Amino acid sequence: LAVEEKEKYANDQAAGKIQGYGSKLANNACGQLEWEDYFFHLVYPEDKRDLSIWPKTPTDYIEATSEYTKCLRLLSTKVFKALSIGLGLEPDRLEKEVGGLQELLLQMKINYYPKCPQPELALGVE
Repeated sequence: LAVEEKEKYANDQAAGKIQGYGSKLANNACGQLEWEDYFFHLVYPEDKRDLSIWPKTPTDYIEATSEYTKCLRLLSTKVFKALSIGLGLEPDRLEKEVGGLQELLLQMKINYYPKCPQPELALGVE
Protein backbone atom coordinates (compact mmCIF):
# COMPACT_ATOMS: atom_id res chain seq x y z
CA LEU A 1 0.00 0.00 0.00
CA ALA A 2 1.02 3.58 -0.54
CA VAL A 3 2.26 5.57 2.45
CA GLU A 4 -0.87 7.73 2.37
CA GLU A 5 -3.06 4.63 2.58
CA LYS A 6 -1.02 3.20 5.47
CA GLU A 7 -1.32 6.48 7.37
CA LYS A 8 -5.11 6.09 7.39
CA TYR A 9 -4.66 2.95 9.49
CA ALA A 10 -1.55 3.92 11.49
CA ASN A 11 -1.19 2.81 15.08
CA ASP A 12 -0.33 5.20 17.89
CA GLN A 13 1.40 3.26 20.63
CA ALA A 14 1.89 6.38 22.77
CA ALA A 15 -1.90 6.70 22.91
CA GLY A 16 -2.36 2.97 23.57
CA LYS A 17 -3.60 2.23 20.05
CA ILE A 18 -1.53 -0.83 19.10
CA GLN A 19 -3.59 -2.00 16.15
CA GLY A 20 -2.82 -0.69 12.68
CA TYR A 21 0.24 0.05 10.58
CA GLY A 22 3.53 0.80 12.23
CA SER A 23 7.28 0.83 11.75
CA LYS A 24 10.00 -0.37 14.01
CA LEU A 25 13.55 0.86 13.66
CA ALA A 26 15.86 0.06 16.54
CA ASN A 27 19.47 -0.78 17.26
CA ASN A 28 20.17 -4.27 18.45
CA ALA A 29 22.90 -5.20 20.95
CA CYS A 30 25.53 -5.15 18.16
CA GLY A 31 24.61 -1.64 17.04
CA GLN A 32 22.97 -2.81 13.82
CA LEU A 33 19.56 -1.53 12.80
CA GLU A 34 16.55 -3.81 12.83
CA TRP A 35 13.82 -2.41 10.62
CA GLU A 36 10.33 -3.60 9.81
CA ASP A 37 7.03 -2.19 8.68
CA TYR A 38 3.99 -4.09 9.89
CA PHE A 39 0.23 -4.22 10.12
CA PHE A 40 -1.14 -5.60 13.37
CA HIS A 41 -4.76 -6.28 14.27
CA LEU A 42 -7.11 -8.44 16.29
CA VAL A 43 -8.90 -11.01 14.14
CA TYR A 44 -10.84 -13.08 16.70
CA PRO A 45 -13.32 -12.99 18.32
CA GLU A 46 -15.33 -11.20 15.68
CA ASP A 47 -17.14 -8.93 18.15
CA LYS A 48 -13.80 -7.50 19.32
CA ARG A 49 -12.44 -6.72 15.84
CA ASP A 50 -12.08 -3.10 14.78
CA LEU A 51 -12.91 -3.26 11.09
CA SER A 52 -12.46 0.50 10.77
CA ILE A 53 -8.67 0.00 10.72
CA TRP A 54 -8.72 -2.98 8.38
CA PRO A 55 -7.52 -1.99 4.90
CA LYS A 56 -10.11 -1.48 2.20
CA THR A 57 -7.60 -2.58 -0.44
CA PRO A 58 -7.19 -5.19 -1.59
CA THR A 59 -10.96 -5.30 -1.78
CA ASP A 60 -11.18 -8.91 -0.58
CA TYR A 61 -8.92 -8.37 2.45
CA ILE A 62 -11.70 -8.48 5.05
CA GLU A 63 -13.39 -11.49 3.48
CA ALA A 64 -10.13 -13.42 3.01
CA THR A 65 -8.85 -12.61 6.50
CA SER A 66 -12.18 -13.55 8.06
CA GLU A 67 -12.15 -16.91 6.29
CA TYR A 68 -8.52 -17.49 7.28
CA THR A 69 -9.42 -16.68 10.89
CA LYS A 70 -12.26 -19.20 10.93
CA CYS A 71 -9.87 -21.89 9.70
CA LEU A 72 -7.23 -20.84 12.22
CA ARG A 73 -9.77 -20.97 15.04
CA LEU A 74 -10.77 -24.52 14.08
CA LEU A 75 -7.12 -25.51 13.87
CA SER A 76 -6.36 -24.06 17.30
CA THR A 77 -9.19 -26.14 18.79
CA LYS A 78 -7.72 -29.28 17.20
CA VAL A 79 -4.22 -28.45 18.45
CA PHE A 80 -5.46 -27.77 21.99
CA LYS A 81 -7.35 -31.06 21.91
CA ALA A 82 -4.36 -33.05 20.65
CA LEU A 83 -2.07 -31.49 23.25
CA SER A 84 -4.59 -32.13 26.03
CA ILE A 85 -4.93 -35.78 25.08
CA GLY A 86 -1.15 -36.11 24.72
CA LEU A 87 -0.75 -34.76 28.24
CA GLY A 88 -3.31 -37.20 29.59
CA LEU A 89 -5.91 -34.50 30.23
CA GLU A 90 -9.54 -34.22 29.24
CA PRO A 91 -9.72 -33.34 25.51
CA ASP A 92 -11.07 -29.81 26.10
CA ARG A 93 -8.90 -28.95 29.11
CA LEU A 94 -6.28 -26.69 27.49
CA GLU A 95 -8.83 -24.76 25.48
CA LYS A 96 -10.81 -24.17 28.67
CA GLU A 97 -7.63 -22.97 30.40
CA VAL A 98 -7.18 -20.19 27.83
CA GLY A 99 -10.80 -19.13 28.18
CA GLY A 100 -12.44 -21.15 25.44
CA LEU A 101 -14.14 -19.48 22.51
CA GLN A 102 -15.05 -16.37 24.49
CA GLU A 103 -11.63 -15.43 25.85
CA LEU A 104 -9.11 -16.64 23.28
CA LEU A 105 -7.78 -13.71 21.25
CA LEU A 106 -6.23 -14.26 17.85
CA GLN A 107 -4.09 -11.46 16.47
CA MET A 108 -2.44 -11.09 13.11
CA LYS A 109 0.82 -9.32 12.39
CA ILE A 110 1.86 -8.92 8.78
CA ASN A 111 5.49 -7.89 8.36
CA TYR A 112 6.96 -6.09 5.39
CA TYR A 113 10.67 -5.54 5.06
CA PRO A 114 11.27 -2.64 2.68
CA LYS A 115 14.50 -2.28 0.78
CA CYS A 116 17.02 -0.79 3.16
CA PRO A 117 18.64 2.46 2.02
CA GLN A 118 21.77 1.66 4.09
CA PRO A 119 22.18 -2.13 4.01
CA GLU A 120 25.63 -1.98 5.61
CA LEU A 121 23.94 -0.85 8.85
CA ALA A 122 21.18 -3.47 8.83
CA LEU A 123 21.17 -6.86 10.50
CA GLY A 124 21.27 -9.77 8.07
CA VAL A 125 22.09 -7.80 4.94
CA GLU A 126 25.65 -8.00 3.70
